[in-house]
Amino acid sequence: MSTATAAAAATPSFSPGSDSGLLAPTVDKLLTRTQSPWRLTPTGEGLERPFKFKTFAKTWDFMTAVSLQCKLKNHHPEWTNVYNTTFIRWTTHSPKGLSEKDVSMASVCDELAAAFGEVPTEEGDGGASCELVGRVVGAAGEDCCAPKKK
Repeated sequence: MSTATAAAAATPSFSPGSDSGLLAPTVDKLLTRTQSPWRLTPTGEGLERPFKFKTFAKTWDFMTAVSLQCKLKNHHPEWTNVYNTTFIRWTTHSPKGLSEKDVSMASVCDELAAAFGEVPTEEGDGGASCELVGRVVGAAGEDCCAPKKK
């Protein structure tokens, strides 16, 4: 099964402690947008999508704006960037699954992308990025998101 097919078949898997009744409608809205909709990861534990801009400078500005929001919300994405395209995946590693922070940050990314002049992506854009993010996250291990031991 292809990654896109698996993602289409996935259902949201929310983090323990998350209010799935509150989050599910927002996730559904993100998944059904007509322009560059978010998709669930094959496990349903994350949201991901590519963002494409006219130039590298616009892409970098977008990434900088997202990173500032990450600092404010104390939550970071799994992401890759090649020239004018950034692929973002939001997931929570501890406790594992989709959380309010993931859903909120996905919405923030959409707002920022519109403000920075996102251009439509073609069907299939981002598949290679998805695989690259998976390899990088696997190499980083789980300590990237686990609370630091004192």
